[in-house]
Amino acid sequence: MNVKERVLLIAETKRISKTEFFKDVELSYANFKGGQKNTALSSDAMIAILIKHPDISPTWLLMGEGTMMRKNDSGDVSAPTVETAPATAEGLAIYKQLVNALEQTIKAQEKTILSLEGQVSLLQHK
Repeated sequence: MNVKERVLLIAETKRISKTEFFKDVELSYANFKGGQKNTALSSDAMIAILIKHPDISPTWLLMGEGTMMRKNDSGDVSAPTVETAPATAEGLAIYKQLVNALEQTIKAQEKTILSLEGQVSLLQHK
């Protein structure tokens, strides 16, 4: 499941219409349909989703690891509270980690693209 499919799953799980969900996070639903569903999601878009839905695990959203919902210290799924809102220092640190992880993903993808371009070039010259 890619990141855009996970975003769609958030709306489904929360039983929010896709139109309302994307309007709320200021994104276009068209970018989540058809071939566009397989394109990357910007860090700004992820941050917008996590700000509007602070109960969503950033790790799950970005990498698909763990559970969709954040858990509190006792392991229970936590509802958003003032203490867990993104405006806290902890929330901002999480978003900085998210941006850093996205940057690392982009660098890795750039290396993969360069490698694949090299392989295609070699095949074209044979």
